[in-house]
Amino acid sequence: MPERPLPCSPEAERLILGSLLAGHLDPAQALAVVAAEDFHLEAHRKIVAVIAELAARGGAINRVTVYNELRARNWHESCGGLSYLAELQGDGLAVNLDSYLRLIRDKAVLRKTIVACEKLAQECYLASEAPAELLGKAEKLLRELADRAAPDGKLRGVAEIVEAAGGVDRFLRPDLEEGILTPWPALNRLIGSLRACQFVVVGARPGTGKTAFLAQIATQAALKGRYVALFSFEMSDAELLRRTLCCVAGVDQHKLRLNRCMLSEREGLVRALNTLNNTELKICYDLPPTVSAVRSVCRRRRAEGRLDLVLVDYLQLLKVPGGRENRNQEISEISRDLKLLAVELQVPVVVAAQLNRLPETENRRPVLSDLRDSGAIEQDADIVIMLHRPTDPLKSGEAEVLVRKHRNGPVGAVILRFHAPTCRFEEPAPEREYAEVCRDN
Repeated sequence: MPERPLPCSPEAERLILGSLLAGHLDPAQALAVVAAEDFHLEAHRKIVAVIAELAARGGAINRVTVYNELRARNWHESCGGLSYLAELQGDGLAVNLDSYLRLIRDKAVLRKTIVACEKLAQECYLASEAPAELLGKAEKLLRELADRAAPDGKLRGVAEIVEAAGGVDRFLRPDLEEGILTPWPALNRLIGSLRACQFVVVGARPGTGKTAFLAQIATQAALKGRYVALFSFEMSDAELLRRTLCCVAGVDQHKLRLNRCMLSEREGLVRALNTLNNTELKICYDLPPTVSAVRSVCRRRRAEGRLDLVLVDYLQLLKVPGGRENRNQEISEISRDLKLLAVELQVPVVVAAQLNRLPETENRRPVLSDLRDSGAIEQDADIVIMLHRPTDPLKSGEAEVLVRKHRNGPVGAVILRFHAPTCRFEEPAPEREYAEVCRDN
């Protein structure tokens, strides 16, 4: 069977090159849509590369200047010489050039997709990597190609934006649409609610309660009728569910592990189990620790029905297929992908994250720079919450919830009480004044 030719449009390439040489098309406008590598014919790629360099230097662009540059590189003969440039210039048009630029770009995306799929097929035959690793790399590449093939964004004026939002009244009162509230009213008063497209990071040192914090947010949302996907890469789904049941029922988890629960406590656990069984709380732990794996599960769920909240425990356990040169670069990519996941799914994505040891060694409250492995986390996050348990014996059981970053609102501190036996955060009654914490932050 003869090999099929790769997708291309030599006619569109000639027309665009001719329009550039004739001065009908601004090089900056063209290069914002296509690059030299998007042209299929090698001669056309060389001509575009020369035009791009001339434009960067502010030089004139016509068949003579381009020919001189090609000749200086000894490319003039392989590109057809001055006569071919003259032919191209004669093909130039002054109208409808955007559609031809998009056509060239789309054909280039199709070619790259074919090459990527052929390479993936070869790697699958060789079985040089685990299937999850291969598919993760393939998904990343195809997602980048999909971004290139996406329709061009539209610039909208003020009136168009307001109209698209539903009119002036709705535009000026966007918060009427309720997000997902946390279990703690004091925290809700500070951050509002968890909203679509938000990337929320909960940072803490090991043993401070970040898993319990996420589990309580997940449970509260599920009890309110939300569809919640909780991804655990640190403990099994059964272990996490037992901890969650103890939190809901108010039962000491250590007693449950040792099978020493009283009859009333066991009955409370059964009631909590029945209650949670009637919610849409879903826990996933048997999964490759990659954002692409999380994305795949969430996409399937979104295709099947509703998805309202995604939680991941925890960020530093995630990996990038194939790895990166250093951990900082890897975490930066993971952080960016989690933010993009929130935008793609149109849901809040809440992720636990480890802090470095400095808050403990320096005996202070954590700050944004204490997020472990990468500064990209604080840049990508819409909200950064840090949990701190004071070492002062007079404040035993207290947990300070420090909102260190809030893209659309204030930062501040909330005092909760952490009950370790049940892994539960509660608001103290009566609430202690927050002035001391805010003053010391």
